[in-house]
Amino acid sequence: MKGHNTAVVGALLAGVVTATSANGVVQWDIRKDQQLQDFRKLHKRGSTFEEIVTNERARGGYFATCRLGTPGQNLTLQLDTGSSDIWVPDSDAKVCKTGGPQGCTLGTFDPNESETFLVVREGEFDIKYVDGSSSKGDYFTDVFEIGGATLQNMTMGLGIKTDIAYGLVGVGYAVNEAIVGSTQSTASVYPNLPVHMVNEGLINTVAYSLWLNDLDACSGNILFGGIDTEKYKGDLTRIAIYPTHRNPSLYTAFLVALTSLEADSPSGQDTLTSEKFPIPVVLDSGTTLSYLPNDLASQIWKEVGAKYAPEFQAAVLPCNAKQSKGHFSFGFAGPKGPRINVTMDELVLDMTTGRAPIFSSGTYKGEDVCQFGIQNFTSAPYLLGDTFLRSAYVVYDLVNNQIGIAATDFNSTKSNIVPFPSMSAQIPSATVAPDQSEAAARPSVTEPAYSAGPGFQEFNSGNTAVEDRGDLSFSPPFLAKMRVIRAVAALNSGRAVGSRQGLRYAGLGCRVVLNTPSAQCYNSRLSGLRHFSRSPSSRASSAAEAALKQAKDTAAAGMTAEAAVASMSPAEAKRLSMVRNIGIAAHIDSGKTTVTERILYYTGRTKAIHEVRGRDGVGAKMDSMELERERGITIQSAATFADWRKVENGVEETYHFNLIDTPGHIDFTIEVERAMRVLDGAVMVLCAVSGVQSQTITVDRQMKRYNVPRLSFVNKMDRMGANPFRAVELINTKLKIPAAAIQIPIGSEKEFEGVVDLIHMRAIRNDGQRGINVKVSNHVPEELRELAEQKRQELIEKLADVDDEMAEMFLEEQTPTPEQIKAAIRRATIALKFSPVLMGTALGDKSIQPMLDAVCDYLPNPGNVENLALDRSKGEAPVQLLPYDALPFVGLAFKLEENPYGQLTYIRVYQGILKKGQYLFNARNNKKVRIPRIVRMHSNEMEDVSEVGAGEICAVFGVECASGDTFTDGRLPYGMSSMFVPDSVMSLSIKPKRSSDADAFSKAMNRFMREDPTFRLHVDSESEETIISGMGELHLDIYVERLRREYKVDCETGKPRVAYRETINKRVDFDFLLKRQSGGPGDYARVVGWIEPNEENTETNKFESKVVGGNIPDKYVAACGKGFEEACIKGPLLGHKVIGSAMVVTDGATHVTDSSDYAFNLATQMAFRKAFVEAGGQVLEPLMKTTITAPAEFQGNILMLMNKRGSIVDTEVGADEFTMIADCSLNSMFGFSTHLRAATQGKGEFSMEFSHYAAAPPHLQKELVAEYEKELDAKRTK
Repeated sequence: MKGHNTAVVGALLAGVVTATSANGVVQWDIRKDQQLQDFRKLHKRGSTFEEIVTNERARGGYFATCRLGTPGQNLTLQLDTGSSDIWVPDSDAKVCKTGGPQGCTLGTFDPNESETFLVVREGEFDIKYVDGSSSKGDYFTDVFEIGGATLQNMTMGLGIKTDIAYGLVGVGYAVNEAIVGSTQSTASVYPNLPVHMVNEGLINTVAYSLWLNDLDACSGNILFGGIDTEKYKGDLTRIAIYPTHRNPSLYTAFLVALTSLEADSPSGQDTLTSEKFPIPVVLDSGTTLSYLPNDLASQIWKEVGAKYAPEFQAAVLPCNAKQSKGHFSFGFAGPKGPRINVTMDELVLDMTTGRAPIFSSGTYKGEDVCQFGIQNFTSAPYLLGDTFLRSAYVVYDLVNNQIGIAATDFNSTKSNIVPFPSMSAQIPSATVAPDQSEAAARPSVTEPAYSAGPGFQEFNSGNTAVEDRGDLSFSPPFLAKMRVIRAVAALNSGRAVGSRQGLRYAGLGCRVVLNTPSAQCYNSRLSGLRHFSRSPSSRASSAAEAALKQAKDTAAAGMTAEAAVASMSPAEAKRLSMVRNIGIAAHIDSGKTTVTERILYYTGRTKAIHEVRGRDGVGAKMDSMELERERGITIQSAATFADWRKVENGVEETYHFNLIDTPGHIDFTIEVERAMRVLDGAVMVLCAVSGVQSQTITVDRQMKRYNVPRLSFVNKMDRMGANPFRAVELINTKLKIPAAAIQIPIGSEKEFEGVVDLIHMRAIRNDGQRGINVKVSNHVPEELRELAEQKRQELIEKLADVDDEMAEMFLEEQTPTPEQIKAAIRRATIALKFSPVLMGTALGDKSIQPMLDAVCDYLPNPGNVENLALDRSKGEAPVQLLPYDALPFVGLAFKLEENPYGQLTYIRVYQGILKKGQYLFNARNNKKVRIPRIVRMHSNEMEDVSEVGAGEICAVFGVECASGDTFTDGRLPYGMSSMFVPDSVMSLSIKPKRSSDADAFSKAMNRFMREDPTFRLHVDSESEETIISGMGELHLDIYVERLRREYKVDCETGKPRVAYRETINKRVDFDFLLKRQSGGPGDYARVVGWIEPNEENTETNKFESKVVGGNIPDKYVAACGKGFEEACIKGPLLGHKVIGSAMVVTDGATHVTDSSDYAFNLATQMAFRKAFVEAGGQVLEPLMKTTITAPAEFQGNILMLMNKRGSIVDTEVGADEFTMIADCSLNSMFGFSTHLRAATQGKGEFSMEFSHYAAAPPHLQKELVAEYEKELDAKRTK
């Protein structure tokens, strides 16, 4: 079907517009014609918005013709990628009753003339534009025709009350529909035009390509569901569309990253820079001009000789600049991304359709004035409109959220249409831009040399770059706005369609006028961009922006934590100085929970002490889970709080502790990770007999990862063989951190009485029931005086090595005072250079109180620690958070728990105040949540509070989030890094015994995965078994037991699965041909090359192309790389991941019709699998670093056990027990705990952590491969 012609007086003339539908694509031709008019008609006649809109319509976007209703009524509508509704003016609309060029000359729709018209939402269509113009009416459904394609029941808007004389076809994201703004709910989204085409089977996916011809032709087409390979030159490259900054899963606009801009002319080349790089730009076909940041726009103007003219509120230059031979090269998505060249003849635009204004003074005197196609703008996102898009062929993929972009082929008369084959299919013939992660890199900002300027300005008679000419003047002397741009639609809520919240394309602020003696603000017209009227929402946005600027200015000024404390009120500064956020961490069975129980008792938090595995059946307070009390181990970290009254020189100060007791077993290491992520300090507990053990090393690594200062507390001083000085030596040698004892023991083993304080040289003993009283004597026992003097000197020497002030005193042979020693210990500890070592026995109720005093003296308060957030508005630049109540709120959710009252979320407040009833924003998804309840946790008990200040730890109810989410009050674009999550090392299949338990099983699995990031679940695609993965046998066993106890679900578990890997050990060449025919188009691909071990990194794989001569086109080379990646996911031997392999493709062959991305992807996979075995394919098994501790009498038994399981790395024999470290195959360690108990009469213990991958023994590999092949055969016969 052919379209019809419609004259647009004074604006646009839609020519013959056609649409065709075939083979999964729909093509719609569009035109943008201009009818000349006299320039004098554009003199300013008033200041109303209606006048501005009229002037704007003198030149606008691209229009196309369609048919609506039954019988069909012809209309011409404007194409708009920035909105999503189709709407048409009603024939009875007041604006359409106006005669002449001001009426609805593009056509109207009469509902009474259509037999299929149906109103579906009466009065709910309401779209507003940022200049105040609007269209209101009903949502209706009717037949919508595009050439041979007919869409039944298409939802559209009917403009009954409208001051816009033409309708629009919105093809952007459906979330931009006006109904979403009216209802404030995305649930009201309806299928817009491209989605409806998919539903009707006209196209295969929600995607389309846009080709705009050059400025002279003013034509183009939009191709739904496909691309036209004859409409572009060079490679078509895929780049990412970015979501809204508040919701990473919400896409509203075609926002891409502009990462570079170059100016190129016959005289030279310049790289233009901006503080805003990488620049967020929106590709908007409904906007004529392009808008870039002020600093970048000013450089471009200087290159071309453009000058900002306040009379026109735009940059202008002579019209003969169209003849310039220069061009600008726009780079996207990083240094290896696509580049689009835009020539000057596309950037110099007539200002009117009639007689042009003339420069009446300056260098350009007597020449016609034209508008420059690149203007300046103050805030992101910026716009690339028609002046850019005419030079680019753009594919919009709304399913994969990608843009395909290439240089356009102007005036192309050929056509080769390639449809998208299916929903979610990638853009045909397009390759992904490499290294898009580098798009966030910020180049250095420098002033260009402007060597390209003379070449751009050859049109100037002097053939020299234009210098600043002062104010320009024009004839006529003043002119109203000539013509400009379709602007972004605004929903009734006041937000811009396709914009980020609080971020409008047109901008709410003033536009800075460059290169003029005094900057002015034109916030009512903004160079033709329509703008919002002021509203409460915009005022709130302005207030938030002001707060954001204040917070950013504070951070930018480099305000230190000390400076923040100095500016606090005395009461707040005092509160902060008394806060200690500490954790208790150690190797399993070192006495962490026992130490914590004493801390709670001595601080008055509990009234009685209950032991781990106590006979009273109560159990330790911090082990609240039934499984913890039964097994005598800590499984989950537990938080509590307490106040400690410290007396110093007769003055009592009350310190507030937020305390977290962590597990010691390696299987529950994630609990230690997330505790260390939010703590300011820690107490590392060591056994006086064993010293530094395997898990002690792991805990030390975690403390160093999060820069956590620590005290070391040598526990179990009353045990036989206790030697605290050996523990100090091991801290120095094994943990590689300087440490020295600040106490020595009074007595040893069963005779242990207390400690001597080496700083004040005094004896400290405990007295009374449970050691509640502390007796301090200034007399050091005579038998210990010499040892005390020696160890005190060692302490001073160690401090001199790590602290400058102490080093200076040591060199000058001065004797430091106790206050100077304490100050040096505090400085060095907080600086992570030193760890003071204390000692005592928690089970014997001795020397715990001095350790609490040391926590107050040497560990930091929240103001002493540097906590960093990532400013997402500056490319995730680090910015320091200050524990200041007056600053905007920032907090981190670090732990989740299910509770009878709902999800309990533990939050560390880094900045600001958290109040009950406050609204917060989740930085990950921009979700707004209310805080209904705040509690302080005491193990499994809760205490309600109304607010929590900066530096504190609390828990909240009613917040749906994930572990590691950052929360703000909406005034800061900050996020925080989450904790390190190790990979799982063991898996097993699981299923409920009763099918009726499926719902409870699913609920439990979801809860466990939310709470524990190291617990993972997936369904095997081949066996359809549910597989759970974790950190070890105990880890998974605990969760299976919790399923039975907490959810009453009995489960069957399969044999534990080991995470094997596969690799190759030699180079093998391949030449593989895929050739098959299946009735229609076949598959043909030939790939030649070799595979070899990846010597650079044995943990990763590498693909490389060395194809020369174009035997394999680039688009198929990318498919080969993808095929290699997919082949490495499931190796040929066991179906496990392949690591340490490299594939090089050197040659190949294609077929004219049968070659495709799919064929080369498949051929690469098959070639890899075939060559894998020849390349010495082998199985790698995980080796675990296993540490076994047992009484020395069982050393022989354990040696026999370990000889079968791995290689012994180290053995250490103590007075009563020995420690063995070995690298063992994980597969051989299943059930080891049973064997160890039998060999040591239940007295031995062991721990494991992943070490590395190593080749499996040949007999094991043979068994595993045979078993895997047997499983495959069984599946094939099903």
